Amino acid sequence: HRTRLSLRPATETMALAIASNTIVAKFTKKAPAKKAPVKKAAAKPISRGVKRQGNVGPNRTLWNGWEANPEPPAYLDGTLPGDAGFDPFGLSAPTEYLQFDLDSLNGSAAVNKSGNVIGKLKKVDNKPTERTIVPFNEAFDIVRFRECELQHSRWAMLGLLGAVVAEGQTGISWVDAGKVLNEQPSYLGFDINVPVTTLVWIEVLAMGFAEIKRSAELDSTKRCYPGGYFDPLGFASSASPEALFKLQTAELKHGRLAMIGMLGISIQALKNGLSPLEAINALGN
Repeated sequence: HRTRLSLRPATETMALAIASNTIVAKFTKKAPAKKAPVKKAAAKPISRGVKRQGNVGPNRTLWNGWEANPEPPAYLDGTLPGDAGFDPFGLSAPTEYLQFDLDSLNGSAAVNKSGNVIGKLKKVDNKPTERTIVPFNEAFDIVRFRECELQHSRWAMLGLLGAVVAEGQTGISWVDAGKVLNEQPSYLGFDINVPVTTLVWIEVLAMGFAEIKRSAELDSTKRCYPGGYFDPLGFASSASPEALFKLQTAELKHGRLAMIGMLGISIQALKNGLSPLEAINALGN
């Protein structure tokens, strides 16, 4: 019985010591250090792009329709005349080909796996290589598109000017010119006693010969700008590279407007039956 009485105070003392240490530990535990408030960095001003000017180089003037601060695609680097970085449908993007591994050809297997993509190939050079009508290896390429655009723009400038001048001189719309020519072929007011069919064949042969001669040229620059007889006033031969680039850009700009103009007079003739001059006179009414 005495042993129990002697152990009780010791047990209580130990329990009180442990509790006391726990309480002290709880109350003496250091509070977590307060974190210093993070200073917000000053907002950087929104970049509005570099100052663009001129018609050549990466900082040239761009036009991209609906974008306030357009950025041109990588393949439109400003080295071509008339390049304003506008290609919303990516028609001039370099063609990319996928390279596949060989399919499995194990005759004993139940299933032969098809080859997976192992790489990509991108053609970077599409210069003419053959003396044919279409000497390009890649039909959908910026080099060929530029040549086609240039040819169409030149024909549009000639056609639009011819339609307006001919109507002003003869009073006959370009839409009805074929009907009048079928009745009596004439040129510059002089009657031509040659059937229309013969005239058409002459034009086809002459244009075919010119196109074959042009397509025989394998230099991309000379295909578009042959010079020589096609530069009788020597604008291109006597100009500096910078001035020549400006002339080529101006030609393309005028050609693009002419193509839009030809589309406009064609729509007017089909929808309203108006000639170019009649459509201009109808603007004020």
